[in-house]
Amino acid sequence: MVLRYSMIIVVYLLCFISPLIPGFPRHGAAYGDAYTAVFFATLLIVSLLLIPERRLERGPVASIGESIAWAVCGVFILFILQIVTAMINSAILGQPLASEHTKQVVGLTRNAPLFILAASIIGPILEEIVFRKIFFGSLKKKIGFLFAALISSLLFAAFHFDFSHLLIYLVIGFFLCYVYHKTGRIVVTMFMHAAMNATVVLITLNVPTPSSTGWIHLFF
Repeated sequence: MVLRYSMIIVVYLLCFISPLIPGFPRHGAAYGDAYTAVFFATLLIVSLLLIPERRLERGPVASIGESIAWAVCGVFILFILQIVTAMINSAILGQPLASEHTKQVVGLTRNAPLFILAASIIGPILEEIVFRKIFFGSLKKKIGFLFAALISSLLFAAFHFDFSHLLIYLVIGFFLCYVYHKTGRIVVTMFMHAAMNATVVLITLNVPTPSSTGWIHLFF
């Protein structure tokens, strides 16, 4: 793994644990605004570290038309996958349908509306760079698509600390790896991931009974 990729992972981890730093706001709008600022700074640093790569992709890539088709259709497939997997997770594994992680993030967004940018756009972009471009992309060259996708997806699932819904995160992560593998364009999975998160946040913010949306989850 090239040095800049290692640096990106370190910066991402620092963003991830920043709320644990002494002096970081603990509650309410101040917490959400501060965390959003950290995400903005992280995205800026990661973008600067990626400057040496004038193109995000080095191998063959899908055509623009095919990439757009994957991006648009992929969002619908993501929702179908998570709904079906949520039902299986609940009916067979006995796990709760609703996600506490999603509830917490949406609750934070209610208190700090600016945080919707982190949950819906910045977070998904960073996750695609780290888990798909860096982990999956680097591992695929050494151990092939299947094992690289599994390892990347397991890491993606574990980093959300929503252990009762690991299966859902694993399936979503694997499909995003597959799309990246098929298109060769990380911007496609960035769009899919961001569109799905934004839709979940907007739906959950605007329903009178949040429990009724327990079958959709926020992947952030």
